[in-house]
Amino acid sequence: MIEMRWKKVKVLTSAAVVALATAVASAPTVVMAQQCATDDGPSKTLATTTATVLGKVFEQMQAEEYQEALVALNDLLAQRGSSMKPYDAATTYELRGSVRANLEDYRGALADFQRALNLNALPSSRNNNLRYYIAQLQVQEEQYQLAITGLNKWIRDARACDTPVDSNAYYLLAAAYTQIIPPNFRAALSPGENAIRVSELDGGEPRKGYYDLLNLIYSERGENVKRGDLLETMVNNWPENKGYWVQLSGSHSQAGRDREAFAVLEVAYRAGLVTKESDLLNLIRYYSFFENPYRGARLLEREMTAENIKRTQDNLVLLSQLWSQAREHKKSIPILREAARNSDKGELFYRLGQVLLADEQYSRAQTALESAVNRGGMKRKDTGDAWLLLGTARFNQAGPEDTAIWANARRAFVSAQRYETARARASAWITYIDAVNSTYERGIEIERRQILERCEQDEDRLQTQARIRELQSRPISVEELATQAEFEERCTGPLGLDDVAEDTPAGDSGGDGDE
Repeated sequence: MIEMRWKKVKVLTSAAVVALATAVASAPTVVMAQQCATDDGPSKTLATTTATVLGKVFEQMQAEEYQEALVALNDLLAQRGSSMKPYDAATTYELRGSVRANLEDYRGALADFQRALNLNALPSSRNNNLRYYIAQLQVQEEQYQLAITGLNKWIRDARACDTPVDSNAYYLLAAAYTQIIPPNFRAALSPGENAIRVSELDGGEPRKGYYDLLNLIYSERGENVKRGDLLETMVNNWPENKGYWVQLSGSHSQAGRDREAFAVLEVAYRAGLVTKESDLLNLIRYYSFFENPYRGARLLEREMTAENIKRTQDNLVLLSQLWSQAREHKKSIPILREAARNSDKGELFYRLGQVLLADEQYSRAQTALESAVNRGGMKRKDTGDAWLLLGTARFNQAGPEDTAIWANARRAFVSAQRYETARARASAWITYIDAVNSTYERGIEIERRQILERCEQDEDRLQTQARIRELQSRPISVEELATQAEFEERCTGPLGLDDVAEDTPAGDSGGDGDE
């Protein structure tokens, strides 16, 4: 809302008071914005009857008896309005406009001031004042384009006479430009800056409304550097205003000064001025951006506990990311598990699997990643990466002879090959697993051949011993029985001599053990 700066009785009635000076000796004579031209033309003396009534009205206004003054003015116009000289009528309407303005009947005041101006019977200085009052009232009544025209004329006339322009006139002109449809922020810029400049020259207290308006204009025009300087002044003038601190931080950010934006927001937070959830989250993200995730995580936890930040799924994910970024995986895991608990999509399970894998909890990582790919709903890249991580989690659980686990891991990598971003890494894993599996199978085959060769040698030796016993006509000894039993147990079972006839050629290791 535009800040209206109405000047009370002594200002709004000053022009009328000048005319009444001969009739009311005690009336003050405050004069505003004198015109360069001389006030020539028709007589500028009130008729005696009119002067007497207006003198009494002035006294009522000085006593703030505005309703009584209005009744007297209405009676005067009703009784003598049609017979009044133009000067008397213009003065009467001028004074009634002041009364109505003080009664906050701005529409009525506007009508009276316009009537007085239209009569063109007042001195040029008073007519110029009327233009200013009319423009103010037009702003009040949202007649912005008319107000712009009037204020621009009033300012031009004042400058032409080398007369100081009231800061409020600049403010109202800038405000009006921002209220038309579409707003003209370019035209509003100069009067908005002049309002503050003139106000500062006057030496009064800084006017918050002026700064708010120029802040809006700078924001809409993308004047980030100027806006940052203005907001720094606003923060110094009104340090208790939370919004100014946040806006200053945002202005620095838009100007590419992220470290300054971070510093402002942090100072405001420490002063207890940052309490809005979105602003707190911005500060927390700055901690992450400037490589202090631990502090960001602590802040987020504290504000969640204080219920200043809701414990939503997104905020829980942010907290888990901060703990992971700080390499506090054990703190991250339960937070992310809580976030994933009620999710019907795979994204959070994928992130949980990442954290569990980084913490070397391979079995739990496998469970989470299997949930991720089964639930789906992820971006294509994340789906490919989830299959890669699932293969990694499975493979890391395998021992030196766990070929079934290798095969299970390989199936995950085959699935990952379907995704462009994961294809190269998945293929490398498959090549590696195939190589490991091939080496293992060759080792098994070599071991098997060695066992067969030994069994064949042992069989030949036992057969030789049996022939010798026959030639000697002696029974088999206990030691020989034990040796023969050990041979049969070792060489006639799996991988023994009984399998020789059905054995595959030495160079063929069978299937790849994948599926």
